[in-house]
Amino acid sequence: MKQRIYKIMGMAAIVAAGLAGPVSAEEVTFAMLPQMSDEATRVCWEGILKHVEQESGIQIRQVFPKNFDEHVRLCREGRIDFAYSNPFTYVQMVPAHRTGVEGHRALAVAVQEHGKTFYGEVIVRSDDSSIRTVRDLKGKKGWIVGFKSAGGYLFQRGLALSNGIDLEEDCFLTESPGNKQEGVIEAVGSGKADFGCVREGMRQKFAGQIDVSGVRVLAKTARYPGWVMSARRDVDANTRGRIEEAFLSLPPDMLTEARLPGGVQSFAPAADRDFDEVRDLASMLGMGY
Repeated sequence: MKQRIYKIMGMAAIVAAGLAGPVSAEEVTFAMLPQMSDEATRVCWEGILKHVEQESGIQIRQVFPKNFDEHVRLCREGRIDFAYSNPFTYVQMVPAHRTGVEGHRALAVAVQEHGKTFYGEVIVRSDDSSIRTVRDLKGKKGWIVGFKSAGGYLFQRGLALSNGIDLEEDCFLTESPGNKQEGVIEAVGSGKADFGCVREGMRQKFAGQIDVSGVRVLAKTARYPGWVMSARRDVDANTRGRIEEAFLSLPPDMLTEARLPGGVQSFAPAADRDFDEVRDLASMLGMGY
């Protein structure tokens, strides 16, 4: 009896979170790796998802993982059908040699002004003259988007290591609550942090919503493969193809209006091997995937 009760309670919790799985063959779930508030994320994708629904004839239910870890776990377990993730979290969502993992596979990569790559920024207060180079970060307080954030930490950690600084060992780091990029910008601007790590385009995105005038860019990282649109590995080929085609043919003006982070202009076809460069950086940072 207890086992049955626990099973029912577990199923109820999944339903409450909006992750019970498609209610029909013509409905799929979609999630973006959290880096903004749920409301900001919903607004970004509302028009896009409606267009994809119309073009594909498939209903899409947007879900909102609470943090990076939950996003990765739900995708690996096959409980999110389509996802938009940073390249580091994507490579963790691919089964590799793990057994019993459903996982995802790449469908498309985001294309921005400079192509299919993006970078991270190290930001500091505009009036702080004590930090002039990356090496000056040693011993400082930093805010990061999350320890698994590509443009909001991992790219910057690689940059710092090449300058003789290990952000984890040499600095005092705080993870932004809910992995929100705007929280990092506000922490630096208010003086709560000496420096912060955010992905490119976030200062511009939140200009007008929060005060970004009090921060400046100290350094930019190298460019790496962009954010990934992926599908659950066992989504049927017809469904996958219809959704993929709809995303690849999104009108440019619709993407401009959506103001996705980084100023996404279109999506281009992608394959898993396109992210081997990210795996190389992950190995250098001692990360498993």
